[in-house]
Formats: sequence, C-alpha cells, structure tokens
Amino acid sequence: MAEEGYPVLAGRVQQAFDYLEETGTLQASQVIHEEARQVDSSLLNRVHTERHIAGVGRTSYDFASRLSAGAAVRAGEAVWTGEAANAFVFTGCAGHHASRDSAWGFCYYNNTALLVRHLQKAHGVERFFVVDTDPHTGDGTRDTLGEDLGVYHLNFYAAFGEGEEPESTRQVDVPFPSNCGDASFVEALRRLATPLAKESRAQMILWNMGHDAHAIDYGGFQLSLHAFPEMTKLLLALAEEVCQGRFIVLLSGGSEEYVARHTISSIIRHLAGLSPLPADTGEEPAPDTPETERTARKLVEKIITELGFDTEE
Repeated sequence: MAEEGYPVLAGRVQQAFDYLEETGTLQASQVIHEEARQVDSSLLNRVHTERHIAGVGRTSYDFASRLSAGAAVRAGEAVWTGEAANAFVFTGCAGHHASRDSAWGFCYYNNTALLVRHLQKAHGVERFFVVDTDPHTGDGTRDTLGEDLGVYHLNFYAAFGEGEEPESTRQVDVPFPSNCGDASFVEALRRLATPLAKESRAQMILWNMGHDAHAIDYGGFQLSLHAFPEMTKLLLALAEEVCQGRFIVLLSGGSEEYVARHTISSIIRHLAGLSPLPADTGEEPAPDTPETERTARKLVEKIITELGFDTEE
C-alpha cells in the first residue's frame, strides 16, 4: 500500500506502520497483525458495476485498491467470528467516495460496502452502524449502501450550514463547522452517535476515520491529536453496549505523516487496551471559539429535534 497506493495517502502508511513497530505496539500480546490479501472479484461485482471495475483496472491503483478492500473484508470476518475483538484497517486507497459506478477523492472501491456485503452473504449479518468523521462527505457509502434498510449512516462533513432535514434516522448528515475544535466535535459525535447506535440495533459499528480532520492536515476540521482517542473511546464504548464490542476502524483520508503516526497509534493502542503514549497526545487540545461552539450546539439540537430524540441524551 505504501508503494502502490494513491500518492496523497500512501506516504503515511509506512511511516505509521514503522512507528507502531518502534514503539512496541505491534509486538504487544494484545495486537494481532495480519497481511492483507486482495478482495475477491465476485465480491467487487456485488458492489460495483462491471464498467467501474474495468475502469479501475486500467489505473495504476487497482492493486492497492483491491488490497485495501481485502483488508476491510478480512477485518470484518475476523471481528464477526471472534478471531479479533476489534480491528483497525490500513488502506492505500480510501473508500468512502467510491460509488457503484464512479469514484473520486483517492477512493476506487468502497471498502465499507464490501465489508458489509461480505458479512451479509457469508454470515447473515443484518444491521450495521456506519460513522463517518472524515471532513469530506461519505457520498460513495451513501450510494452503495443507502437503500439497505439494515445500514445506518451518520455522516459528518466540514461545512457551515444547516443541511437537509434528515428523512429518517438511517441517514443523518451533519454539515459541521469547519473551524471546530476538539470539544464541540467530540460532543456532537456523542450526542448523535449514542441514540443512533441504540436505535440501529447494530450488530457491528464501522468508523470511517479520516485524520485529515486534524488542523494541519488537508481536510476541513481543526482537531488536535486529543480528539482521535476520545472518539475511539466513545465509539468503542457504544459498540460494547450495542453489539458486544464489534468495532472496526477503516483508515480514510489524511496525508500528514506526523498526524498519521500519532492518530493511528493512539487509536490502535486504545482498541488493544494498551496505555497511551505521551507523544500521541503531545499537543494542546484544539479550542473552539464561542461562536463556533454556539453554531455547533444549535446544529446538533436541530438534528436531534428533527429525529425525535431526547435533547438531553
């Protein structure tokens, strides 16, 4: 993935992986490391059109995309069967912009949808809760899974606006202030993900995590390193409450190697129950302006009211 992945994303992969080795995280008894294999072609055909697959095949990113998708599918299999309690998926090409018949934003095959379709067919899994905190909207995930009544999708993206009124609790878009800091974002995630996870009765929670949400990365949010283990803690606790801890983190956007090293490390160490490394949260927490805090709170209150949830949740 580091050699053949999309250039914007690929540079972070080896750096982050080497850091996990240098800090002893990969050697910990709580951590299982598996090498990815390419996704099965028959599974690709269940998510993407033949025209799309042929088009990706003519690019130089076909192998890395198939490998990234295969890693996601294997993670789903391992967590569902109990081989692993939870999982983190490295990717050389992200997935949440990959639709059935098109792709953009370094995404060619939809890793999340392929994982879902595999577990549906192989194990009869019916209900999933997909959380997307990458600052770019998860349009491909909505296109590939939006008609599936068993899939709930909470989709944050960087914007200043009220967005469309949600048609149902299955598909909730959150156009969050792009200059937000840690506290407002994590609190919004808590207030929205908690009731949605419970209502979904999910059998597995999937998190599209883009570290481009960090202030120095290329996305739209202004988060610090502190926000990522906090989001992990929140979503893992929800998974433990709702679906026996079945929780998978799929690496999405982000290019800054410094950010990749520390966000990925802090997430994996939390998943494994390892003590945090001081270097992984060595920044000052990113603050919110009073105006941003008010805007964020108003947006969340509006969505919660429209969904009919308790505003004190």
